[in-house]
Amino acid sequence: MNLMSWLPRALKELITHVPTLLFEVVSWKELSQDISSLSHRLLMGSGAAELREKLNKSLPKTLKFASQSSSLINSPALGEMILELYFRQLQNPEGMFLDLRLKHFSGDTPAYQWNPNTMWASFSAHFREALRKLYDGFYLSDDDIFHQGLLETGLISQDWSQEDQLEMKRLFKAHFGSAIDQPMEFRLSTFQDSFQNVFSFLMKKKVKLSTDFLILGVMLVTLYLSLEELGGSYPVAEIYKRSKQDHD
Repeated sequence: MNLMSWLPRALKELITHVPTLLFEVVSWKELSQDISSLSHRLLMGSGAAELREKLNKSLPKTLKFASQSSSLINSPALGEMILELYFRQLQNPEGMFLDLRLKHFSGDTPAYQWNPNTMWASFSAHFREALRKLYDGFYLSDDDIFHQGLLETGLISQDWSQEDQLEMKRLFKAHFGSAIDQPMEFRLSTFQDSFQNVFSFLMKKKVKLSTDFLILGVMLVTLYLSLEELGGSYPVAEIYKRSKQDHD
């Protein structure tokens, strides 16, 4: 990617972990605009202070924003809190801080602090709602809502054969792993493989996706990096349902 030569270091580090086929199924014009915006925010900090104010009340109960980082006590509670933070941010129309790596957190349960860098973004309203349907459909075991989420994100089309629609549904559910019925371990390589399979299928179908998927991919990379470093397994469906309580 020619874009890589001028990216800020923090963004470059993360994009190298995003499955490469993603860059083949999105618009390059839109992609370059989104990456330019992320880079500008990282370098200039524009909008970050305002976003902190807007997100303050929607953070997990054990987390507060901080102005500097200090020591961090790693624990299963920390992993659960970061996972809940990820889900809560997905539901915020104002925007999301994308970098959930451990180096931005400090403290210990029940009083963690978060000093994220200034790389933030927001989904389009349509994509955010479609993504909500994907997660609701999976974690609340509603296949009709899950299917609607796939349609609205552009991951499947009504024009496809029933066989192709079922195959994409299978591939995307594989991304969620065993999260619906048992604790799940997080491995970045597993995430990369599952998304690579999804994008490979989309390439064969000549599908172009919204660049919202790049934003999602970057935040997922940071989530997986943190949870893999912490180790352990997490009751993801339970945490997802908990994250929705203040929004529904």
